[in-house]
Amino acid sequence: MFGKQTSESVLVEQASSRKEQLLYVQVEADISITVNDVTNTANCLMQMAGRDSLSMEITGPFGISVARLFSDKDYFLFHDILQSRAIEGKPSREQLSEVTFMPLSFEDYASLFRAEPPGDARSFTLVDTFSDSSKVLYKRSTDPLATEFVLCNKVNGTIIEYQRKNKKGFVELSMKYDNYSMINNIFMPSIVVLSSPSRGLSMKVSAQSIIVNSAIPTAMRFSLPSSITPLRMD
Repeated sequence: MFGKQTSESVLVEQASSRKEQLLYVQVEADISITVNDVTNTANCLMQMAGRDSLSMEITGPFGISVARLFSDKDYFLFHDILQSRAIEGKPSREQLSEVTFMPLSFEDYASLFRAEPPGDARSFTLVDTFSDSSKVLYKRSTDPLATEFVLCNKVNGTIIEYQRKNKKGFVELSMKYDNYSMINNIFMPSIVVLSSPSRGLSMKVSAQSIIVNSAIPTAMRFSLPSSITPLRMD
């Protein structure tokens, strides 16, 4: 899977390989979400077709559907089933976070839940290698509002943690990955922990089933009931 590597190249090689080989992933997971010290549990079915589109359905107790999300790079549709409302708009970090409460853009979702760094991995620079461990740290400062860090496995380049800090040094987002296993020749984590201290938010995703590179569904976007007209965010 990988050729001769150095600490400088291991992240780029892993990210490039995943973009090329990870064509579709479906994850069924238990999720635990804590917002301001109040914790709720649910189940989630997430599907991602490359980094082009994603769909997500959240179900509560007794399998009752709670919410659905579809997004590609240009458009998102969020259906709040419990409140019988829908919202659509551009999948920027600002707009999506208004409806999902997570500080994630479409690119963040499509990359981070595939265990890949957002954007071009080549824009990260090596910060440090740890001689007493198998970890290596990278940094990117191209965003004028934030600095990003990626801690990864020195041997195979899989991400251990992604972190985004604002210019004051406060953590806006942390994604931690654990329990990797090889599925259809691709390393996939079964545990992902997201936290956003500034929002009082944390979420643990524990995968119960991961399917890699099965046939991509012909349609991932869902239809709304005829009684609901989505509110447009501009």
